[in-house]
Amino acid sequence: MRNDATAMPSGGNKRRKIVFAALGAVVVAGVGIALFLPDQKPALSVPDRVCAEAVPSTHVKALLPEKGETFEEKRAVNFMPDVSKGLGMCDLSGGGRTLGVRYSRLQDPKYNREWVQRNASKPGNTPISLGPAGGYINRYSAALFVDCPYAKGRTDLLSVSVGIGGVPETEDRAMMAELSALAADVARVVARDVERCEGAADLPDGDPKAG
Repeated sequence: MRNDATAMPSGGNKRRKIVFAALGAVVVAGVGIALFLPDQKPALSVPDRVCAEAVPSTHVKALLPEKGETFEEKRAVNFMPDVSKGLGMCDLSGGGRTLGVRYSRLQDPKYNREWVQRNASKPGNTPISLGPAGGYINRYSAALFVDCPYAKGRTDLLSVSVGIGGVPETEDRAMMAELSALAADVARVVARDVERCEGAADLPDGDPKAG
């Protein structure tokens, strides 16, 4: 004679199977709902002007994701009109990406047009120009160099650069164009309003030309 305990499932086993089946249904249903729910990340809110409200943020908005971590301006040094300290910086972040804005007045005579052209022609760099200003772009940064003569006869160059972090390693031509456009915005602001470079009057509005 068979033992009934082995011939048929006990009441406890039945209950466990029912519970497991119910849990599985809940998990599957949850996954299905999650697939159709909208992205829960908050929209990224970027002010109209950044870097102590000196630089328009049109290209900053284009370079940062539309959603994600809150936008931050961690520091903005020497972007006020007529501060003329010879160097400045501004760090921005949002949505998992970072933007580093830098400028400095290069006083050594070795930093000249030929030096800019040599750097622009290095592997990975693409030359850009903004009127008389020259520079280059690559996958992660853009740089422009503006003539900025000093009152004591020095022929300084104003160096402006923008770098981006938290992006894929693959080359993105649209992102590179936005980097160069942001560098142009910064160059115009610093050359015209902060350092008051004589060459600032020749800087055109609009984006730099590549090549």
